[in-house]
Amino acid sequence: MSGRRALWLAVIAALAARLALMLARGDYLVYDEGYYLLLARSLRHAHAFTLNGLPHVALSPLQPLVVALISSLGVNDLWTSRLLAVVAGALLVLPVHALASRIGGPRAGLAAAGLTALAPGLMTFVPFFPGRTWNLYFGSEPLFLLLLFLAAASAARAAESRASRWFVLIGLLGAGAFLTRAEGIVAAPLTFAVLAWRLWRSGNLRGTWKRLVAGAALGVLVCTPYLAFLRVTLGRWAFSGRVQGAAVGQGPAPSTREAAQQGGAVLEEFVWGGNLRAFVRAQYALTPDGTHMQSQYWGVVREPGPARASGTPADTTPRILPAAPEAPPAPAPQRGSVSFPRALVRGVGVVVPLWLLALALVGFALRPSGEGLWLAPPLLAALLPVLAAYVEPRVLLPLAPIAAIGAALLWQKAEGWLATRRAPRALAAVALAAVTFAYALPAARDGWEASHGVTPLQQVGRAQRAVGLALRGRLPAGAPIMSWHPALAIYADRDWRVLPEEPWSRVLPYALRERVSAIVASRFYPSPLGDLPRAFTAVLLEPGDRSAGTVRLEPLEDTPLLFVGRLARSTQ
Repeated sequence: MSGRRALWLAVIAALAARLALMLARGDYLVYDEGYYLLLARSLRHAHAFTLNGLPHVALSPLQPLVVALISSLGVNDLWTSRLLAVVAGALLVLPVHALASRIGGPRAGLAAAGLTALAPGLMTFVPFFPGRTWNLYFGSEPLFLLLLFLAAASAARAAESRASRWFVLIGLLGAGAFLTRAEGIVAAPLTFAVLAWRLWRSGNLRGTWKRLVAGAALGVLVCTPYLAFLRVTLGRWAFSGRVQGAAVGQGPAPSTREAAQQGGAVLEEFVWGGNLRAFVRAQYALTPDGTHMQSQYWGVVREPGPARASGTPADTTPRILPAAPEAPPAPAPQRGSVSFPRALVRGVGVVVPLWLLALALVGFALRPSGEGLWLAPPLLAALLPVLAAYVEPRVLLPLAPIAAIGAALLWQKAEGWLATRRAPRALAAVALAAVTFAYALPAARDGWEASHGVTPLQQVGRAQRAVGLALRGRLPAGAPIMSWHPALAIYADRDWRVLPEEPWSRVLPYALRERVSAIVASRFYPSPLGDLPRAFTAVLLEPGDRSAGTVRLEPLEDTPLLFVGRLARSTQ
């Protein structure tokens, strides 16, 4: 079989595996996937880059922009988003093959392509399917990895051919990586720096420095509209608002370094220490005056919102729900309460099995090559954010393709060693197949479980879809839904407001201020309503509603899954 045919078979295998996992997963939307879909919908409806009714700065714009452009042709938003991830994940095989071939030769390239095609950490992002696998849920990662490694492969080609088109392509790809995830701000300049160094070492920098500068300038130019948006929204120059969006506490906005330390401590405690309470209080609390969400993750406040329009209640039999008790704020953990080295090792192990990482390190050690320097930008794009902010498995995803390349180098070395001893060449193929099988087994196991559609998350996903569709016909088209999980608003085809983790006496005024048509609480997530009569309870709101303490609901609809009611008028 020719090398080109084998490469495209790897791409087809990657595409088929991701499609199968996507179809097996079903309706469930993990949080970031929902946020990106809402951002795409906002862009498609010409409402600017907004989430939760506010300008958004925490998530980057390119992925939702691509989804918005494609879905404007009539394709469903959810299918567009997931198919984009499927295609981007499959095409990642191509730049990984190019880089591995440059470092170790064509056979190493094919081995790296196969390992990348079936890497579990990369497939769980297309998207996270309900099984035992870590929550590596879908966001912008597949597109980011594709652009990141395409930029590295293009830089290697530019150093070789020195054609102007490659410098232009690097600028566009580097800008695209930054506009997809904030880590691109590390990778793009490093890619140009490595290229400049290679051109200088080869004596070609003098004849190409103008192309190098032009490519970098093109990248900056492409990023300028987003940087200007951040400048207008934040009131200062910044390359991302994600760090400040994770910050904890009240009072003046923290500096970038303080925000990184605060947000990093909370996220590491949540991911590795199981401290959900601190994370929830940091991300889902209202400001002291109750006018907006405290975390900048939910949007940047420019001016107070108007009050909601009036309506007329109906008289029905009230149903009484005890209000949830108010809980004191959880103290923000300090960085160091979770061991950073241990968290880093565990995070790497989620993305790449440690045994495969060990094989990759041996492969790089046995096959040192100056061409391996092209992997430095993706590597540092994974490690520098972790060192500066917090350890989260998703940030470390570039390690998966790099590990595939290192393991392929070791395999090629072993194949050569077997050839010198006149061992059957099939032994090397069997060894590679065994490694690939062991590597992909967790994804296959979880995919098999998800294909039966009985996992808890899949059942919750089906329930969210059913509730969203039921509310779509009942609620006014222009008024948002307030819920903890964004899936309800997505399936209801309504704008969304995040449900704060606050007592009812603070949630209700905030919801009325945001002109919310209904607050949808659920037994699956924190609720301000205490014990709920059904798995989902939708409270329809009117402008005169001011109930606090015990919540009295007039039932309008009651099914085994959903209770719909509105606040009863006080008789006092």
